[in-house]
Amino acid sequence: MPAGPPPHPDPDVALMLALQAGDESALGALIERNGRAVLNLAYRYLHDRAAAEDVLQESFLKLYQARERYRPEAKFRTYLLRISTNLCISRLRKKRVGSLDGGEDEAGHDPVDEAAPLPQGGLLEGELHQRVRAAVAQLPERQRLAILLNKFEGLDYKETAAQLGLSVPATKSLLHRARMTLKDLLADYVED
Repeated sequence: MPAGPPPHPDPDVALMLALQAGDESALGALIERNGRAVLNLAYRYLHDRAAAEDVLQESFLKLYQARERYRPEAKFRTYLLRISTNLCISRLRKKRVGSLDGGEDEAGHDPVDEAAPLPQGGLLEGELHQRVRAAVAQLPERQRLAILLNKFEGLDYKETAAQLGLSVPATKSLLHRARMTLKDLLADYVED
């Protein structure tokens, strides 16, 4: 019995390598393991459930199409979220070009999905959650993406920098500017 390559310590990388080797069932396992993270990132970025679901499907389609070129040089989730991030950015650019109002309300803010579930707790917590979500939506595109990746997806500075194509110091600076902007936007709710 010939010995195959040793198993990879990252189960997602092992699944991707199996897909690359022709095991079509590995794609389903990758979707099951990572689909929620892609959907969450896309929804937080696009504020539209249907668009987020489209990004989810497109992300895994692109992953499948690129399976022959895949090299396990970074964490698999970083690789996958990079694909998803690029799709979100592309959708936002198309939306801005294709729409006279750019998908913004009269005040120039991205719309907030009021039907999205709120965290459990009192009315004040729900209001704060909505304010934070609306404030994040008002951030410039790069700052918003940095906050989403770092705070909501839990990527560290190095992983966030890799997603954004920036150095770690530039990413820290971008996140600092985003936090300062959020602090200003949420001044009524933030204590010094």
